[in-house]
Amino acid sequence: MTSKPPPPGWALRFLRSICPDHLAEEIEGDLIQKFESDIRRLGLSRARRRFEWNAMRYLRPGIVLRNKLTYSLINTIMLRNYLIIAFRNVTKNKVFSLINIFGLGTGLAVCLLIFQFVSHELSFDTFFDNADRIYRVTNDRFQNGKLIQHGTITYPTIGPTMAKDYPEIEMYTRLMPGGDMNVKIDDKIFRGENCHFVDEHFLSVFSFPLLAGDRTSALKEPYALVLTESVAKKYYGVTNGDYTSILGKTLYWGLDKQPYKISGVCADNPDNSHITFDVLVSYATLIRPEEHGADDSWTWSDFRHYVVLKPGIDYKAFESKFPAFSDRYFKGDKVSGSVEKFYLQPLKKAHLYSDYEYDIARTASGKAVWAMLIVAIFILVIAWINYINLTTSRALDRAKEVGLRKVMGALKTQLVRQFIFESVLISLIAFVLALVITWVSQSSFNEIIGSPLSLLKVLGEMQAPSIIIAALVLVSGVLLAGFYPAFVLSSYQPATVLKGKFQHSSGGKFMRKALVVFQFTASATLITGTLIVSKQLKFMNEADLGIAIRNIMLVDPPELTAWDSTFMTRVENYKDELTKINGVVSAATSSRIPGNRLGRTFGLRLAEQPSDTHYTMSFFGADHNFMDTYDVPLVAGRKFLPTDHKFNFGDINSVIINQNAVELLGIANAQEAIGKEILDGDLKVHIVGVVGNFHQESLKKPMEPIVFVPTYSTYAETSIKIKTSDPKPVIAQVEAVFKKFFPNNAFQYSFLEDRYNRQYNDEDRFAKVVTIFTMLGIIISCLGLIGLSSYTAVQRTKEIGIRKALGASRLGIISLLSADFIKLVAVAIVLSFPLAYMAMEQWLSNYPYKIALQWTLFLLPAVTILVIAFATISFQIFKTAKTNPADTLKYE
Repeated sequence: MTSKPPPPGWALRFLRSICPDHLAEEIEGDLIQKFESDIRRLGLSRARRRFEWNAMRYLRPGIVLRNKLTYSLINTIMLRNYLIIAFRNVTKNKVFSLINIFGLGTGLAVCLLIFQFVSHELSFDTFFDNADRIYRVTNDRFQNGKLIQHGTITYPTIGPTMAKDYPEIEMYTRLMPGGDMNVKIDDKIFRGENCHFVDEHFLSVFSFPLLAGDRTSALKEPYALVLTESVAKKYYGVTNGDYTSILGKTLYWGLDKQPYKISGVCADNPDNSHITFDVLVSYATLIRPEEHGADDSWTWSDFRHYVVLKPGIDYKAFESKFPAFSDRYFKGDKVSGSVEKFYLQPLKKAHLYSDYEYDIARTASGKAVWAMLIVAIFILVIAWINYINLTTSRALDRAKEVGLRKVMGALKTQLVRQFIFESVLISLIAFVLALVITWVSQSSFNEIIGSPLSLLKVLGEMQAPSIIIAALVLVSGVLLAGFYPAFVLSSYQPATVLKGKFQHSSGGKFMRKALVVFQFTASATLITGTLIVSKQLKFMNEADLGIAIRNIMLVDPPELTAWDSTFMTRVENYKDELTKINGVVSAATSSRIPGNRLGRTFGLRLAEQPSDTHYTMSFFGADHNFMDTYDVPLVAGRKFLPTDHKFNFGDINSVIINQNAVELLGIANAQEAIGKEILDGDLKVHIVGVVGNFHQESLKKPMEPIVFVPTYSTYAETSIKIKTSDPKPVIAQVEAVFKKFFPNNAFQYSFLEDRYNRQYNDEDRFAKVVTIFTMLGIIISCLGLIGLSSYTAVQRTKEIGIRKALGASRLGIISLLSADFIKLVAVAIVLSFPLAYMAMEQWLSNYPYKIALQWTLFLLPAVTILVIAFATISFQIFKTAKTNPADTLKYE
């Protein structure tokens, strides 16, 4: 018969009778839940007695406190034991621990370094207010049905007209590059500051921090300047941060008699801004009373436009309205001579995804950035795989420990926690090592990539979601790398391992082999990719450009010299005196130098062709010494003569074209081109010569049709060909001659080969980083192979002893035991071939001039990997093979 149930609230009242109210309320839930369970299992009477006994025994205030302290003490003791056991295992097996920590630490360091670079590249322009709503206007031009220009340059009217026509646009700004400034302040001359003409909306669209002046009005008036912080210090010596003190001060730009007034000072451009400048000049300065082209021209193509869309506007849907805009204002090709198509590019993509011509932005290759991130992930995964292989290779040593601990009553969950704790401990030590490696190598890494990075700086640039994702990836990797060995080691059966019958399942063997295959597949792919990248870079650096760029000294133009009737004679005398210097071969001036992007002229045709025919060519102004100075081969006709130069540009009647231009104009051959007349609007010129094609820009871009025009200019650099083993005396004499003829100009020089090769900076940086980290990846992979070969050697110790006792040689034993590993590496190499081929074929598709993917480019990395792997395995097995068979069999 069931006893009468207790009255409501009995349990709580009873608890309060033996302990304070707050403790009774804290523990009531657990006890009552147990009490209700006991009623169902034992009946009410027995459950009530058990409840009273438990309450009296465990819940008096002193006992409660003691139990809580006991649980805390037990947890502390367990954590201390975990730490002691982990420390003993690390110090007991110093070599394995060192390899484990070094491999994992190196992998994490590589990941941290590349993470800095990738995060910095992805952070470009994210600091601007409304960065998600800022877009730049890009433009494709088509002529005769062909794309002739894919760029960021458009006409001055585009931004204002779009803002007028489309309510989706909240704000716009326009920009025109002004080049380097020649500045006079009192009797001082400054040169080299990069300036842009920008309208009054620029500082509202782009939220560069303003240190002095008003953001909305600083660039409104003509002849107004906003300086960066560094330039303000350079020009006016501001040292106390009081930039308002220079507002209203004036300076003179070039030969302009009009003073320019300082109206603002902004902070220096952040490293992650695609727009860079030293000085901003008000756009109103360009709009003169006698010439409004900078404001209303539909053909002057040298302007950049940015628009801010209103919140919620889909830019792709808005972009679909642009064809109607083109039809409305350009009327096909009747206005600009080409069919115009406009697009929008999100501001955040301007840095990494720019394949545009005439781009003034700081750009990089998005593919290269993501490729480096993949390299980092590969190396980090290889490091984690190493940890798994090295840990499981020590399974024989830990198996007996597991067996004994299980016999003594240890639970599997406790063993799992122990091994995971060891994994976390080793990972923390490796992470500290990674931080040290990162700190030590930071400056060298920064020098390679060309950016002043640091972990703190990158974390400051990153947004919270990115930091969380990166942290989760690292933590997840550590836990996953620790879980597998933990469950493998904790699953051994005591009866089996204590009898010495220790072996792994076939699944475990397959897992370790699969991990090794993955490691070496990644390593072989990286080696192949590194070799192909270096071959392509070497090919571009050493290719025949069709023009001589070595030993060419460049002197900046004499911009502070007036253009008058004496200028051409002065330049001729200047060049003649330069050639009298011992070591100077020749000298020439030109509007552009090799490596510069040339301007284009769009409305060319032969006089004999219909009036509606239009051709586009690149335009190159050069003097009569240019072809000889640069060894440009003459194919037909003649080179320029001194008499071809005219003071008035409209009087010029002689031009030279290259072979691409001959083909574009539809002329049968170079010889037939001589004497033909070319029309450029109202200007008529005759072809007097044809020269060979040459790479005006890098081999990343195709050679274009070029028309050479005999010109002199105060903005033309001087190219001086020298031949001497010691250029310093030549440079000093060149400076003296320059100052003699152009006394009011600052003398600055450089060497063409260095400037030309800067076009390959991205490729060179990518090649260096991938090469270094590929080598580290191979080292880490070999560490993993050491672990697996060591495990195999231990497992087959008895077999090795028996074979040696029966007369087997060390070489035979090494060959026998290494065969399985070489097979794994061979499989990895075979798998790497298609991966490397597809990746590098895609990468090379960006280059019009490239190397062929020959089989030797894949064979060399394969042989390299095999040799490294065999040497690594043989060294480890040799240590076991050289032991005395008697000792080996006794050990077994």
